[in-house]
Amino acid sequence: MVLFSLDEYLSDLAFIVGIDSGRGYGEGANRVADFFAERYRALGLDVEKKNDGDPEAPFLTARNREDGPIDLLLVAHMDTVFPVGTAADRPFSIDEAGHGRGPGVIDCKAGCLLIYYIVRDLLADGRANFSFCVAMNSDEERGSRHSRAFFEELAKESDRCFLFEPGRANGEFVSHRKGGNNYTVSCKGISAHSGVDPEKGASAILELSRWIPVLYEKFFRPADDIIINVGKFTGGGDGGAVPDSASFTISLRAMNQNDIDEADEFITSIPSHPFDGRCRITVESRPARPTMTPGPEAQKLISLFEEVGRDLSQPVVMLSTGGGSDGNFISGAGCPVVDGCGPCGTSLHTDAEYLDIPSVEKRYKFMNEVISRLFPEE
Repeated sequence: MVLFSLDEYLSDLAFIVGIDSGRGYGEGANRVADFFAERYRALGLDVEKKNDGDPEAPFLTARNREDGPIDLLLVAHMDTVFPVGTAADRPFSIDEAGHGRGPGVIDCKAGCLLIYYIVRDLLADGRANFSFCVAMNSDEERGSRHSRAFFEELAKESDRCFLFEPGRANGEFVSHRKGGNNYTVSCKGISAHSGVDPEKGASAILELSRWIPVLYEKFFRPADDIIINVGKFTGGGDGGAVPDSASFTISLRAMNQNDIDEADEFITSIPSHPFDGRCRITVESRPARPTMTPGPEAQKLISLFEEVGRDLSQPVVMLSTGGGSDGNFISGAGCPVVDGCGPCGTSLHTDAEYLDIPSVEKRYKFMNEVISRLFPEE
């Protein structure tokens, strides 16, 4: 059996963390994709790199069988949230606490790399007696606008998915993720002189401001796992005129798809009944992600993880989280998902982000054991 080398892993991790691959930076994203494409081709896998729709966001797949059903889909993302230059300012390092640091170290480059090491060693040991596909995108931090369709297509071919977003600081996995929608609500009112004849005006700002407490009263219910947040509110001009235009954005998140559907019906109906009938309201809806809620097949996977955890003396905790991932799309397309399979850490999207280095080998061994039990040697 191949022995995992943490030093080798950390050397590779330092290299890819040293490549800026922040939102929309195609040069860096393609360098990371090419790193993995070369590695997977060297393993004899069928590798495809797509830049369809967005040349700045490569989508990479590596399969051990060219077509047919996929027994196991292994997913991570290669992009980060950090701007160009961050990798030079904060190169990979190991601090006095033994934590690995650097931009995107845990979200999600450590997970990308762990998939490669697991796949490499499965092939080397002759244990890849099943069909698998590695799939990694470069626009996850921008909502996977282009790669969503690729993931949904793969999900329909796949029996199960392990997603290598980071495990949480205490080793937890992720079983549930909120879904939601984003909206822009705009209003066209009537301008008038605010001092001479304000009654002739219909204030777009006043109209939209009346809707905000209504929305919060109905859909800000943290105890029920539904959250609405009005973000950017803009409109108006100088104080001498009744403002005839305004808009605000809404982020809606919920754990239950029925709650999302109920809120969506209400929000999209706002134009039909303005407070001031002279105002004209429009609502632009941009679906974000469906909920990731485990069905019966996902529950079987969770039970397997718990069994492995007991046997390895690594008790398994599955978390619900408000953050989204590509697991939402994959689960929404009907493929059971367990998320948070990557190495552990915390403080994602900040300069304090870190990788818990001992978790790398623990996750490697854990995921190998899960896969071995799913696909025992014949």
